[in-house]
Amino acid sequence: MVRTESLSNVFEEFPPFLRTAAGMNSTAEELANWIVALQAGKLLKDKTSLTTLWTPGVLNDGTVRGVSTLLNGYALGWETVNRPDHRAVAAVGGGRSALFIYPDDDLAIVILTNLQGSSPESFVDEVAEYYFQK
Repeated sequence: MVRTESLSNVFEEFPPFLRTAAGMNSTAEELANWIVALQAGKLLKDKTSLTTLWTPGVLNDGTVRGVSTLLNGYALGWETVNRPDHRAVAAVGGGRSALFIYPDDDLAIVILTNLQGSSPESFVDEVAEYYFQK
């Protein structure tokens, strides 16, 4: 796809085997309810499961790596944002959606767009800053 200065419609169809990764439809409210249930212990039997789920994996060379300087680690199905303050776990998709959970801050931000390439993971921290306790 070539970037231009004007917006245009893009119609994408995903084969059935990719639909769980690229063809799911949800609302911000549904995702928020899912996050609340996950953190309240309604989806996993053991309360320590979230810690396991959100702990970045360490590579054989002892490092933790991800796809970028922001998304700098991987946990069990989650990208992680490892830093001294406001660590996060994230689910991002298609350059159009981002779900960041800040476990130490009791905060989650869900941004859903329909603009290809908007990359909300690049600005979700700016939204979260409005909610961090000062």
